[in-house]
Amino acid sequence: MQKITDMKKNDILQTPKYVINALAPFDLDPCAGENTEIGKVNWCDRRGENGLEREWKGFVWCNPPFSQKEIWAEKMLKHNNGILLLPERGSAPWFGPLAEKAGCYFVMGKKINFIGGTSSNNLGSVLFPFGSEAIGRIEKSNLPGHMVNVRWYKSRNMQ
Repeated sequence: MQKITDMKKNDILQTPKYVINALAPFDLDPCAGENTEIGKVNWCDRRGENGLEREWKGFVWCNPPFSQKEIWAEKMLKHNNGILLLPERGSAPWFGPLAEKAGCYFVMGKKINFIGGTSSNNLGSVLFPFGSEAIGRIEKSNLPGHMVNVRWYKSRNMQ
């Protein structure tokens, strides 16, 4: 059973509607804010609904707490149907393996000003699509940015 650890202040920031509206509809938001209704079903840890412990169904939107991104990304990899929003950190140890498993990722063409924060993610954001429906929604979204197809990945542990 995976636990959600103590959240940091920026972990509760929410995705602006223009991003959601461009990609919707969603069946599930497993790490929703207290008052968001992005999916048909919205689980919020602050209401005691741990999205890591529950079974995901349908097309998922996942903007996880960035301080816990690895455990949420692992859950999305297992589900393999939806869109995962993460910070643009191409050199981070978690980024390459995730990009390889997703097969591609969409670099947002402008920084997102998250709801509840004073500014945007300082390095930008990336959408990881899981499944052909997710890729199609990003292509049709008219969100600014570019899609990167991952041809290969070499681990930093390989020398």
